Amino acid sequence: MPSSDLDTCRLIIERWAAGDLEGVLQHFTEEILYLVNVDGIAVPFVSSALGKEDLRQRLQGIIDIFHQEKFEPESIVQDADSCRAIIDVHNIHKATGEQLRVKLRLRYWFENGLVARVEERLDAPYMEAFQRLVFHLENAARSS
Repeated sequence: MPSSDLDTCRLIIERWAAGDLEGVLQHFTEEILYLVNVDGIAVPFVSSALGKEDLRQRLQGIIDIFHQEKFEPESIVQDADSCRAIIDVHNIHKATGEQLRVKLRLRYWFENGLVARVEERLDAPYMEAFQRLVFHLENAARSS
């Protein structure tokens, strides 16, 4: 079991990289507040979530939509009141084969050893453009 918030951050990242959704979720409170700076209506797979079940559905959506090629931390840092991580992500959209390469910035706040709040920052315009691209590619494939 992790001995510090920093260890927990590392473990969450390692488990997500390994595809262990339940292993990731065990480190979050039931009331987890997971905030993302991207419009969740425009890009549902990166929507914010409130509560562990909502987060489970959101993360399962990522697993269903993408093949994860890379989820590699560039840095993981302990701050006075939180942990921060920058992750190099490379995913392939299962339906279209389009590559999604992003830098994911995460910040975790803890209560009693569990993550109570996360802020995820992505390049929002890029994510929205990617979603529009795969939406049109999928529609074109269905109509041909």
